[in-house]
Amino acid sequence: MPLKSYEHCCSTIQALASLGKIEGVVPLLHGPQPCLYQNQVGSMSCRPAQLVTAGTLINKSDVIFGGEQSLKQQIVNLYNKYKPRYVFIINTCVPQLIGEDVDGVIMELQEEVPDLKVVYCNTGFNYPRSMPLGSDTSWAALVRAFPEQEKVAGSVGIVGRTGQDAGNMAAIEVYLKKAGMQTFVFPAPHINEMEKIACAESVYSIHITNHLTCKKLHDRHGIESRFIEIPAGIQGTSNFLRAVADRHNNQKLHDLVDAEEKRVQPELDTIRKSFAEKKVRMLLVTGPANEVSIGKIMAEFGAEVHVVPCMKNAFYKQEKKIMQERYGVTFIEDDFDTIEDVIDDINPTVVAVEFQAQVESMKRFVPTVINMLYLTEYGYDYALDLGANFFANLKQPVYEKWQTLMEQYGG
Repeated sequence: MPLKSYEHCCSTIQALASLGKIEGVVPLLHGPQPCLYQNQVGSMSCRPAQLVTAGTLINKSDVIFGGEQSLKQQIVNLYNKYKPRYVFIINTCVPQLIGEDVDGVIMELQEEVPDLKVVYCNTGFNYPRSMPLGSDTSWAALVRAFPEQEKVAGSVGIVGRTGQDAGNMAAIEVYLKKAGMQTFVFPAPHINEMEKIACAESVYSIHITNHLTCKKLHDRHGIESRFIEIPAGIQGTSNFLRAVADRHNNQKLHDLVDAEEKRVQPELDTIRKSFAEKKVRMLLVTGPANEVSIGKIMAEFGAEVHVVPCMKNAFYKQEKKIMQERYGVTFIEDDFDTIEDVIDDINPTVVAVEFQAQVESMKRFVPTVINMLYLTEYGYDYALDLGANFFANLKQPVYEKWQTLMEQYGG
């Protein structure tokens, strides 16, 4: 059965949201006005207001005769006005459909403006494969354009997922640096920092969405890349850090993990006790792949977890196996019509969905959290904070009151 993407959104918006967070990069949406409008508005809450995004506004004439010249002119305009390190063309469905020669435009520009760097990725048609793929394809395109750099001996890189991770990977980075390891992070808030990933001798993916990016780091820059597991939750974080410590023969990193495990164990025991008393059955539906990482944390607490995944790449398959064998997590990969059908089948006590699917869970008066609000869920303290405040955040008494009213008066 095909993978059900329940995101109501194409990969273009994720590419724009991610690239729009990076200083030194100007994303240029190449597409018709309705596409540009919807993606600009839809990603506004994900992008800093001071950073620039732009569009080309393909019209009927461009569809018939081609929009290469307008694309070329808009790139020149952006470069002359803002002098970005990169102009990044997000090539949407329409120009792909009419077969526009984006590569030819870039070649002409390189001859005319040698200092201008232009890259592009194709989005839109990969919608059925998942929204987060927009980030992966855009990151891979950037990595392909990064200049070669001399490798720093003994250094490591950690590769996150979408733009939300830019500047938010300290929960993992701090341990590597405390252990004396030169560490580079990707993505980062500025393109100058992101380019430094090419200096790493080896890189570690810390989420499932960046398979293409890691492959491009290997193919383009000769960097060994590896996925261990998502460092989310207590055991997941420890296993990740210990695997890195073993591969780099770093006892200090092991010692740091020993100390952290001792610190967090009492609170973890308290959280597990509360979950044992409440008997949580949680359904997590396609988000920006955090349905996997949040699900992992909840399963470690003792919840019965059911996951509708957003993608099925090689990293997902590895993480899926870990979660099944370690925690008994159930993955729902068969197609379905509505989230409401899945809720009726599983009968969860809590649901995590995106905004668009909330109307279906609310009809059943099931406590609902928006999974896109639970971001950058790496490390020990995030998991503890999530567990310690989980039941209070659910507002369970409100749902129970409505359930009682419906049973009495709903018919």
